[in-house]
Amino acid sequence: MRSHILIGLTILLFACAPVATNLPDGKPFNNATPSIIPTAALSLTPTTGATSTLMPSPTATLTPSATVTLEATATVQLICLKIMPLGDSITFGEGAVTYGGYRNLLGVLLANDGYMVDFVGSQQTGIGVITDPDNEGHGGWKIMNIKDAIDSEGWLEIYQPDIILLHIGTNDINRGYAASAPENLSALLDDILLRLPEARIIVAQIIPYSSGPLEEHTAYNAAIPGIIASKGPRVSVVDMQNILSQDDFADTYHPNAGGYDKMARAWQAAILTLESLPDLTCSPK
Repeated sequence: MRSHILIGLTILLFACAPVATNLPDGKPFNNATPSIIPTAALSLTPTTGATSTLMPSPTATLTPSATVTLEATATVQLICLKIMPLGDSITFGEGAVTYGGYRNLLGVLLANDGYMVDFVGSQQTGIGVITDPDNEGHGGWKIMNIKDAIDSEGWLEIYQPDIILLHIGTNDINRGYAASAPENLSALLDDILLRLPEARIIVAQIIPYSSGPLEEHTAYNAAIPGIIASKGPRVSVVDMQNILSQDDFADTYHPNAGGYDKMARAWQAAILTLESLPDLTCSPK
């Protein structure tokens, strides 16, 4: 028996600070293709009695309100995904903290793709704007800070993510550790693969500064595909080197809401191309 539920959602989205001046000297941006942000409705169809995670649907102009129509049925099964956003302040969502970073739009996109997403991690941003603010983003952290915390805090064993979205390396470049970054990334991936035998890891070739990529960005990103290829089929790469323009930054290092939406679309495409996922079909309680 089907019933129709109309839910009005009012979403307040915040604009971020203007791009900082006195930026590090970088190479000019390639012309980034603007990302069109839809006013799409959620398409979750939960089993009767289920509690669904509802995500806001941002628009291209960040309009603070939207109306979403959901349908309920007693026969549908959803695909459950536990996703850990892992990295530094860009993963945390700095520059658009109240917006929830890239998780804001990514949750909506994956819901429309038929996934019931549970973002996991010990940190939270976007509280009150998105209903699932969890992440594992840590401002100022380098690659080895992430590895050390995985070893000491037990995040992977606690949260048991199915997929890890890894964007890391910006602070290694900022602080003079660019030369060791590829080797450290390789060690981090080995650690994750050992601890989570079934998980998939998507590694981003990282975004540059707002002023454009430094040589260190280019060298680090160039090394990533070779590292990924050496780790086997559970690790893949997504290219984020040129998806943003200068207008997509809130400051020197961090995207604004529109920039994070472009990152969300890149993550979505990478997730949808994953193969040989474990059985993630779930029947909501």
